[in-house]
Amino acid sequence: MCSLNILMLTCLVISVAIANKMPKGSIGFPEPEEDPNLVNKDNRQPVFLPAMCPENELYYPGDQKDDWICDCRPAYLFHPKSDSCWPAYRKGPCEDGHYLVLKSDSAIPVCERNPCSVDSYVLFNGRCERLADPVPCRHLWPIPATLAVNSTTLAIGCRSHINFPSRFGEVPPQICPPGCKRSVNGKCVPIAA
Repeated sequence: MCSLNILMLTCLVISVAIANKMPKGSIGFPEPEEDPNLVNKDNRQPVFLPAMCPENELYYPGDQKDDWICDCRPAYLFHPKSDSCWPAYRKGPCEDGHYLVLKSDSAIPVCERNPCSVDSYVLFNGRCERLADPVPCRHLWPIPATLAVNSTTLAIGCRSHINFPSRFGEVPPQICPPGCKRSVNGKCVPIAA
């Protein structure tokens, strides 16, 4: 009940803050910031607002109270020729067998041949792996992780972003040492012999 009230209050604050610029009857949904270092100084969150922003863009708060702007979602790239945002390492506006990447020495993304030739597959640890697949990240078990594009560096890697809440709270992301197991309250306890 409390989280529903917080969500309703957040939506109300957002709608009041951008009501002057937004088409009548628009609905927005707060989007959590992936990188805590990039949180707005007034703790305002980006908003998914399809009535204001084009596809694959969020409505981001600026540094001033009434300053908002549409920009690409995290891990998406703005492609000037198509005037659109596309997910990194995906086909996007590129021809078949290619994907959109941002070279380290450029500010403009380019289409590059995908070594895996199939959209949503990328080269990871010498193998073609599917983005959003947990299998390439099973070495992190018991921490749940999937193969993803890092929204800050645009590097491909395992991202632990799935949390399984339980009635005892979130399971802490730690591995118990040999000879121990995790108890229901999340602590490592010695295994009885």
